[in-house]
Amino acid sequence: MFVPEAQWLRVEDERARYAHHDNVPSNEGYLRFLGEVADVVNGLVEPDRRILDFGSGEQAVLSGLLQARGLQCTAYDPLYGQGNGALDDRYDVIVLCEVIEHLRQLRTELVRLAGRLRPGGRLVVRTQCYPALAELSSWWYARDPTHINFFAEPTLEHAARICGLSWRPSAISDISVWSSSE
Repeated sequence: MFVPEAQWLRVEDERARYAHHDNVPSNEGYLRFLGEVADVVNGLVEPDRRILDFGSGEQAVLSGLLQARGLQCTAYDPLYGQGNGALDDRYDVIVLCEVIEHLRQLRTELVRLAGRLRPGGRLVVRTQCYPALAELSSWWYARDPTHINFFAEPTLEHAARICGLSWRPSAISDISVWSSSE
């Protein structure tokens, strides 16, 4: 499901909305939330592998968590001018934690990211799948005006296939791993 482009926020308004988030290293709840993603990533790579935190946010908290675990992680977020040139490199893992629902050029961005993976690389995607249609109107995730793309597991799997990747859920319900061939 997609929000019509005419209803998208302007980029400046989107950035202003993010300013109200408490996505900082001192927020213990946020650290726990990101820790789940870090655990999945940690299980996929050796310390010498390269990771890209795509859509890292202004504070790049996930990047910091991964670096604290001894992993090589680059933060990238065009809204905050982070990681200029990062998309010129190739990575073993690219993380989209609560990012895919914001992408304005969804297919183009996903195909581009898949092309930045090294052989055997993976995209780690965290997003909430939409509930039953009867619950959709009250779903908090759909009420966030910065969220413009919504998925069910079959559509995530389809998106992975469009990118030439295979899809599998992780042990954490809202995280999936998209893999390139070796």
